[in-house]
Amino acid sequence: MTKFILLAAFTVSTFATNAQDNSKTETEIRNLEQRGAEAVLKGDTNTLKQLWATEFMVNTPRNEVTATRDSILTLQKRGLLDYTRFDKIIERIQVQENLVITMGHEIIVSKTDTPAVKAGQIMKRRFTNIWMKKNGQWQQIARHASIICQ
Repeated sequence: MTKFILLAAFTVSTFATNAQDNSKTETEIRNLEQRGAEAVLKGDTNTLKQLWATEFMVNTPRNEVTATRDSILTLQKRGLLDYTRFDKIIERIQVQENLVITMGHEIIVSKTDTPAVKAGQIMKRRFTNIWMKKNGQWQQIARHASIICQ
C-alpha cells in the first residue's frame, strides 16, 4: 500500500511539474509571437533573424511555399510584409518537449497594395506557427497562413 501511495504521489508530482513547465513555455512563446508581430510592423529584420530559424519556411497567403528565412526577408524588403496593423490572436498552444505549435487568427492592414489586399484594407487570416527549441533558444521553423474569405 505504501508503494502505491508513493507511486501515486510521484505521478501527481510529475504531472504538476510538466504542467508548470508547459505554462512557462506557453508564456514564453506568447511573448515571442508578440515580439515577432512587432518586429514585422517595424521592419526589424535583426529581431526577425533571431526569431526565425535559417531554414524557416512559410506556406504563404499567396499560395506559395517560401523555403528559407532569407527569402521571407526578401519579400519584406519588396513591401509584401509592410503593415500598419498586425493583431495576432493565439487560440491554442500545444507544447511537446522541444516543439511548440501555435494556432489562431490575425488581422492585418497593409501599407501598400499587394496581390492579396489593397493598401488600408483589413485582411483576416488563419495561422499555424511551429517553434523548436535549438541550443536553448526558441526559433520559429515553419508557418502556414491563409486568408479568411469574407
